[in-house]
Amino acid sequence: MQVSQPLSRSQSIVHDSAADDRDTWREHWRSRQQPWRTEEEIDAQRQHELQHYLDAVQPDVEQGHYPFKDIATKLSRADIEWLLAHHQQQAHLTAGLDLRGAHLYKVRLHGLPLSAIQGGLEPEAWLLVTDKQREMAAIRLEKADLRGAHLEGANLCGAHLEEADLRGAYLQNANLRGAHLASANLSGAHLEGADLREAHLGGTDEYPKPADLRTAFLDGTTRLEDLSLGTEQYGYAPLADIHWNDANLAAIDWSQLPKLGDESVTQWKLPVEYLAAIRAYRQLATLLRAKGMSEYADHFLYRAHVNQHLLLPQRALLPVVLRVFVRERMPLPKVLLRLHERRVGQHPAPHPIRLALLRLIPVLLILIALALLQPLIVAALLILCIGAILAILPIMRKRGQHPPEYRRTQSFITSPLLISHKERRRQQGFLLLGYLLGIPDAQLPRLLQAPRLALKRLPWLEKLESRQPALAGAFLALIVALLLFDDTVACYSKYIGSALLRALTGYGYKLARCFSCYLFIILAFALAYALIGAQAPLQSLFFSLASFHGLSFLYGNGLFSGHLPTVLAAGESVIGLIMEICFVTTLLQRFSASNR
Repeated sequence: MQVSQPLSRSQSIVHDSAADDRDTWREHWRSRQQPWRTEEEIDAQRQHELQHYLDAVQPDVEQGHYPFKDIATKLSRADIEWLLAHHQQQAHLTAGLDLRGAHLYKVRLHGLPLSAIQGGLEPEAWLLVTDKQREMAAIRLEKADLRGAHLEGANLCGAHLEEADLRGAYLQNANLRGAHLASANLSGAHLEGADLREAHLGGTDEYPKPADLRTAFLDGTTRLEDLSLGTEQYGYAPLADIHWNDANLAAIDWSQLPKLGDESVTQWKLPVEYLAAIRAYRQLATLLRAKGMSEYADHFLYRAHVNQHLLLPQRALLPVVLRVFVRERMPLPKVLLRLHERRVGQHPAPHPIRLALLRLIPVLLILIALALLQPLIVAALLILCIGAILAILPIMRKRGQHPPEYRRTQSFITSPLLISHKERRRQQGFLLLGYLLGIPDAQLPRLLQAPRLALKRLPWLEKLESRQPALAGAFLALIVALLLFDDTVACYSKYIGSALLRALTGYGYKLARCFSCYLFIILAFALAYALIGAQAPLQSLFFSLASFHGLSFLYGNGLFSGHLPTVLAAGESVIGLIMEICFVTTLLQRFSASNR
């Protein structure tokens, strides 16, 4: 049995005087050309014990016997460092360090040179053994810290890497066939030439989250056959910003992915999360279309449109403003953060007030038309707005009317560093105004320090504020209300339009849905015409078909008469026109995107 040499005099000195000083040990290992070592040298007894495991236990695949499987004392980072250093001194050994069956649960292994280690069965034996024998040979690296570890050429067939931190790990040409990677973090990992066949990236009962592959590096030699990217029960792996580098995407069964894991992580409903999911879908769709898999590319582009649709109401500022000014007493930095979260990826309008006034004109025209045709609708909307204001106003004034009372034996002196509730609300109003007016991001820190800088964008309001603060406050509230109303109308109008496109045409990717809506509308109106006009079903169907395409005035003479059928025909014509416009625009958009 070979035993490592006893510690040298310099090692003994370091071990005796600075055993607990990790920085000293790091300097010591750097001087010995082993910069990857960070722990103190293990004692001689532990060295003999590890050497005994290496020499006495012969690997046996059938019985599942391996040097460090089920040993009495769990391996630590210091043990692994000594084993690696000892293995590097054995020039006659061609294979890497044998760690099959070893339990390295939660062990810190970041930055270690683990190249060519044996953590599973050889590829030749993998197909010839039972599942039990594969399991006995698999290394256990659950929750291990492998950041930046060098695992080039490592044999990790069937290895357990659940919840392991593999960020930035070097796994080039590593064999990860059948590896268990649930909840593992592979962000930025180098997987060029790695074998990921039959690897399990989906969640399990014990580790429910799927693996994270965002920003990982692959290439054309990476094996991806039968790769499992997740399940419907536990979700799917996020794939945003992966460097595919001509990887063989055709080897993956994309039908198993109804949606990417990037969409599942939008738990906080923030625009930045939706934007990441949209980016992931578009990146993958572009690559799949280039590979000739247009069917899957269309599906992922449809999911990108769905996330774009869900993003629209999350950009509205009104819910944030209500939380800030009604429910919470936020400090100014937090107010600005909540506002900025809603506008990630958007550019402010150059003239927001002018744009808001222009957008207000169609709304006023619609209200005028409703007032002329149906005055009760305008009255109902007015009552609804008044009721909403009356419901919010008591909550806004609650803390002002009922301030907290403190029973003190002496008078309470307010700190000069604290501002009053009224002044804080005024500063929040200035901050909101500045943000709505599109102050550049570079000036936002200055706006936090001096919220009145927002008035620089409106010189007339700044002059009025210095002369008549009360009147300036009224104008400030009016401008903020106008901009918030414009923002709300713009966001929710786009959301309603997107919802209409999704329901009628599926953004051009669900033609069967469009045809189904077409048949439903024609049959529904044909039934209405048959019930109202007491005509034959075939004539009602013919008139409904003509009305949908705006031809009822040509073919409907003599079939129906009266006010109600005419109104129904006009309504069906409008619905048909909207559907035709939606269908043509989405279809053109789809084919123009596919030809890029």
